[in-house]
Amino acid sequence: MDYARSFAHSDSFTSFIQKPAVILRAVTTFIMMLIFSCVLDKGYVKNVCLYNGKQGACNFTVGIAVIAFFIGLGFLAATFFWDRITNTVTRKYIAFGDMSFSGFWAFLFFVDFCFITDMWRKTPDIIKNGLSGLTKSNLQFTIVCSLVCIFLLAFQAYMAYKQLNEIQNDASGLGGYNDTAGFAGAYGGSPFPPHTESAGGNYQSPYAS
Repeated sequence: MDYARSFAHSDSFTSFIQKPAVILRAVTTFIMMLIFSCVLDKGYVKNVCLYNGKQGACNFTVGIAVIAFFIGLGFLAATFFWDRITNTVTRKYIAFGDMSFSGFWAFLFFVDFCFITDMWRKTPDIIKNGLSGLTKSNLQFTIVCSLVCIFLLAFQAYMAYKQLNEIQNDASGLGGYNDTAGFAGAYGGSPFPPHTESAGGNYQSPYAS
């Protein structure tokens, strides 16, 4: 798939929400909401975490999910207004922040997945058998969502890395100028117009001897 073209600029909100990058971000953000909602709703009994009684398991899961949810909304907003951001340095900061956040949070969710999976495995059967079906389903669903988030965030980091390279190449004149529609990356269109050769003949540097 040509990601540059599939994420190209659109004036329509409908077209915006159909972009693969936006869909990926929206799905990830929605899963984050499911994670902290499940744990807050069914993960505690009398303020005791049901993952083997380890408060850190529930608190850590809720913490990283809530942070990722709000930052995900922020990056969605940045994507929506991307074409209005004409400063290349600002675009680079956004893409670099996206890459760094997604990569680091993928690692955190890997740690979280291993942690809560191990805590659930160590939870005594007598406690598991005493839980309602909905409670057990929520706790197990949280584990699955944590695993899924690892791959979603890793892919977002990869896409942000590609976008950062495209911005740098665009700014340095190394790429993107052959497309007559302008260069478009994972966030939107490029602030640089297509490159065209002048018709005024050979240019001689004023510093030439």
